[in-house]
Amino acid sequence: MQEVESAYGNMLGKVPSSGKKKCSSRRLVFILMGLTITMLLLLMIVAAFLFVMYFHTFEGRKTIEQSISQMTQNVPDKSCGSCWKKFDGSCYYFEVNRMTWIEAHLSCKRMDSDLVIINSDIEQKFLHSKTGDDLYWIGLEKIRDVWTWVDGTILKASSGFWQTGEPNNKHGNEKCTHLSFEGKMNDARCDDVEYKCRAICEKKNIS
Repeated sequence: MQEVESAYGNMLGKVPSSGKKKCSSRRLVFILMGLTITMLLLLMIVAAFLFVMYFHTFEGRKTIEQSISQMTQNVPDKSCGSCWKKFDGSCYYFEVNRMTWIEAHLSCKRMDSDLVIINSDIEQKFLHSKTGDDLYWIGLEKIRDVWTWVDGTILKASSGFWQTGEPNNKHGNEKCTHLSFEGKMNDARCDDVEYKCRAICEKKNIS
């Protein structure tokens, strides 16, 4: 009888030992899974951090490049002179004071220049980028019913950058021209003291 009880006791003693091994194996699996998930999360965090750093570095580089470009554009060209802007072989002065076309013409002459002559679409877009939608006199006037630039060149009927419906001589005796909305041309009176604009002077770049 004692031998049976002893054998039975030995059998009972072996069961917990086997169960402990199974629990240990499961615990090890869970630990490994936890470590794997933790590593994946860490890798995702590191990847996200590197992406953010790269993005900010890229954006920062773009901002610096844009700032340098703007600074370069705002630096006056020595060959043109202080306050003049250089573009495509010419120097431009953007007069901020408002005056009549006749006054603007004389003001440019005093600076050894003349009111601007627009020769191309590229030049017109450049001027518009500087003037916005403000009013600026240009060197185009009507002489004996012919639109003529200040250098004597006649404006061809198919050329020019007129606003829609212009020139229309709306108020009568509109024989001078200024840039208006979208940098397009509009005819106006040359000496109307109630209608004053800023002006664009132009001279050749001698370098």
